[in-house]
Amino acid sequence: MIPISVCIITKNEADNLENCLQSLKPYPFEIIVVDTGSTDHSKEVARRYTDKVFDFEWIDNFSAARNFSISKASHNMILVLDTDESIRQLELEEMYRLIEENPKAIGLVKRLDYFDANGVRRVQEVWVDRLFNRKYYEYDNPIHECVYPIDEHMPSQSYHVPVTIDHVGYICSQDALNAKAMRDIRLLEKQLEIEKDNPYLYFQVAQSYMVMRREDLALPYFAEAMKHNPSTEFEYTKVLVVNYGEMLLTFNRPQEALSLLSYYSAYENYADYLCMIGNVYTQLNQPLRALPEYIKALAAPVYGSPDARREIPSYHIGYIYECFGQIDIARSHYEKCGNYPPALERLKQLSEG
Repeated sequence: MIPISVCIITKNEADNLENCLQSLKPYPFEIIVVDTGSTDHSKEVARRYTDKVFDFEWIDNFSAARNFSISKASHNMILVLDTDESIRQLELEEMYRLIEENPKAIGLVKRLDYFDANGVRRVQEVWVDRLFNRKYYEYDNPIHECVYPIDEHMPSQSYHVPVTIDHVGYICSQDALNAKAMRDIRLLEKQLEIEKDNPYLYFQVAQSYMVMRREDLALPYFAEAMKHNPSTEFEYTKVLVVNYGEMLLTFNRPQEALSLLSYYSAYENYADYLCMIGNVYTQLNQPLRALPEYIKALAAPVYGSPDARREIPSYHIGYIYECFGQIDIARSHYEKCGNYPPALERLKQLSEG
C-alpha cells in the first residue's frame, strides 16, 4: 500500500474544515493541516482528526503555504485538498494502481464546483492537479497556485484519478464572494506586474470579476488572456475559450465570437464549447448552422457544466424546431430537459397556446 499524506491549508473555515476532514475518515491517509491565522476554532477542529497541525504566518502567497504543508508530511505522495472541499468518491485500489503506473506524473481529480445562478443551484465539473510525488513537484504562483516540476527539464505529465471532490466555496453570500474575489484580484494584479505575458493570470482575474458579477470588467481580461495564445494543452484554456465566447454574446458581439471557431479541432468533443458555438450561430440568426452544433453537444464525451450535456442543447434544439413550426418535435426535446427552467417555460407556453 502506497502511503499518502493529505495536505490542507486553512483559515477561519471551521465548519468547512470539519466536513473536509470527516470525508477523509474512511481512508488510511496521514492528514496535515496548516493554519494561516485563524481566529475561530479551526485548529481545535483539526486536532480532532490529526496531531499534525501547524501554524504558518500568512505572507500573501498560497504556494508558500502549500509547500510548507507538504514539507510537514511524512510521505512523498501528496494529495492536496482545500478546506471547502470534501471527498465525494474515491476508488482506493484503482488510485494505488494508477500511482504505481505513473510515478512521476500528476494525478488530476474531478472537482464539482457548486454555485447559485439566479436562485438555482448549479454545478460545473473541472479536473484539477492534486496528487503528486513531492520529490518531483512543488507549488508555484502566489495566487491560483499550480503544481510544477522541481526540475524544469522534466516534462510535466498527468493522468486522471478516480477521485471526485465537492467544492462549496462559491456557496456563500455575495458580499463574501466579493471579498474573496477582491483578495484574489489584488494578488493577481501584483503578479501581473512581474508576468505581463501570462494568459493564466489574466484568465483568473476575469474569473474573479465573474464571481463578482462584473461582466463588464471581466471581458477585457478574457480578451487579454486570449491575445497571449494560451495552449490548448492546459485545462483552463477550454474554460477560457467558452467563457470568453459567452461573454462576447452577452455584449452582443457574435461576429467577434466567430473567431473562436479556430479552436474547433481542439474542442469538438467538449459539449460546453459546442453549445457556445451554437449560441453564436443562434445570435447571428443562423439556426441551420446552430442546430448541428447542439446535436453534437448531446453526444460529446467531455463537458464542464452538466447542463451542457443535455439540458442546454436539448432546449435549443427544441426552440429551433419550434421556430420552424415543428411543435411536436420541439416539445419532445423540451421534455428531455427535465426541470431546466427555460424548457419548462416553453412547454407551458405550448400547452397554453
